[in-house]
Amino acid sequence: MKHHKEKLALKLQDFRRFTATLFILAIYLYMGTIINTYIDYSPNGKGLALLTMAVTVAAGLFIIQSHRLKIKMSEDEGSE
Repeated sequence: MKHHKEKLALKLQDFRRFTATLFILAIYLYMGTIINTYIDYSPNGKGLALLTMAVTVAAGLFIIQSHRLKIKMSEDEGSE
């Protein structure tokens, strides 16, 4: 059982790392969108905006998964 809890804890850490990485990527993409749209006009701004939204949604999904995993870990601790 201890191995299972360690595995879940490592998975939770991975989800948090992925979330942080995706948010950093989303910030860079958003800044690129702002630069392409307002400072140095390029028609690729809409594509970057969609990519930024997709990365942000993916980060949100990781947040939801990590929250579910955290609930599962607390339930497993309560059952012991």
